[in-house]
Amino acid sequence: MADAKIKPFRFMESAVLLLATGIRAQTLRELYAGLKQVDDSSIYFHFWGRMVRPHISESEFNNDFASWINSSLRDFKLAEALGAINPVKFQNFDDIRNVILDILDKRLENDDFLSWKKADRDFHFIACKKLVFDTGTEAASLEEFPDAVRNCSRESFFYHFIDGRRRSPECKDDFTLWLEQFPEESASLRKRLKNVDSYLFSLSELKAQVLSIIDDWKAGKGGMM
Repeated sequence: MADAKIKPFRFMESAVLLLATGIRAQTLRELYAGLKQVDDSSIYFHFWGRMVRPHISESEFNNDFASWINSSLRDFKLAEALGAINPVKFQNFDDIRNVILDILDKRLENDDFLSWKKADRDFHFIACKKLVFDTGTEAASLEEFPDAVRNCSRESFFYHFIDGRRRSPECKDDFTLWLEQFPEESASLRKRLKNVDSYLFSLSELKAQVLSIIDDWKAGKGGMM
């Protein structure tokens, strides 16, 4: 009989509604100015949007700013510096914005050709609004949890594992927060989930990692460190 005190895990899905800002950049200086104008949702989209939108072409960089600078301004060194930013390491969007501005500011101090040249294509700042839907699916026990995660959609996995960390003051994903209801049984699982970097991989790669960890734990291997 299920413990009445255990709250089932309810699976949600999120969709990202794109909003045009009307702000665009042709040069590094314009990109710098645009970054100071746009709201937090634009920073969010240009870092995390790649995970939830279809890819027309692959990029070696994880955020849109670095990709644009590399492909349209041909400044690989600057693109590398921006591409090295891992947004999950920062407390809020202002901190992310400031580190980008600092990197651009140092580059603009050179005042050379690349600091004012026009890009091959404009950078369009996109803002977004997140819509959340109830899928109607839930896991009522630890036994049901593994298959429920395996069968959840990409949008649901993104919402709970990746976006969940951003929403949590403790930077914990929704799965981990729910598993805390089972402190002893899930201790090793929660520890391993905490160590998964939720930004440096594609959404499919992240889900595969999480499922592998859950499968190990389910098979009784989770406590072997």
